[in-house]
Amino acid sequence: MNQKDTRWQRFNLMLVFFFLVLRAPAQVMVHEEPRHHPVFQNKQIRILDVLIPPGDTSLYHLHHTPSVFIFLSSTTVGSQLKDAAPTSSTTVNGRLLFEDLAAPHLRVHRVWNMDTVNLHVLDVELISNDQGFIMEPLSHTGLALAIDTAWVRVYTLKLEKGEQFILNNNTRTLLAITLDSGLINTQKAKKGAALKKMVPGNFFEIKGNGTFYLKNAGSEAVQFALLEMPRQ
Repeated sequence: MNQKDTRWQRFNLMLVFFFLVLRAPAQVMVHEEPRHHPVFQNKQIRILDVLIPPGDTSLYHLHHTPSVFIFLSSTTVGSQLKDAAPTSSTTVNGRLLFEDLAAPHLRVHRVWNMDTVNLHVLDVELISNDQGFIMEPLSHTGLALAIDTAWVRVYTLKLEKGEQFILNNNTRTLLAITLDSGLINTQKAKKGAALKKMVPGNFFEIKGNGTFYLKNAGSEAVQFALLEMPRQ
């Protein structure tokens, strides 16, 4: 092989290399992916508000923690694991899903919106190493245990017009996420009552420091997802 052929071969190899680099999927941590918006974080959880408009596609991103996914839209989506064929599915508004995505169950994928409505999901990452519950699950009228794991318990709560939910002498750490639009009245320990207009995806903490009161002050039923984390 002469020198000219060698230079040409090197040039071709460089072209192939740069082509592969350009085609290589970008990969970021899920909380750094532009369509996964961090909206809250404490020592136990990080909440990502995921919003993907019609026709848009996320970057390849890495899920690396146990997570609760709360679907706030019914949307047809495509998804693709890294180095795998694309698949499609339809999300169901109000669905609650737990997945252990910590090592060795890491997931690298991308998601795109094939529908005419926004894809809206809350991804609640469980970032604490705390596992296991001391107390038994909550028992209350209108409250149902939907997910029960060592990392998190997830309850559904439905309040009809005028109904209320009261936790007396509460010592649990809870996160309430609204699944419907509505008007609620809340009162926390040592604080006055507060009237709030809620939309799907709104959330608030219920800290374990006394009595908590929640009432449906609107004209329609309102549903919530309540996440209970182990006590620290």
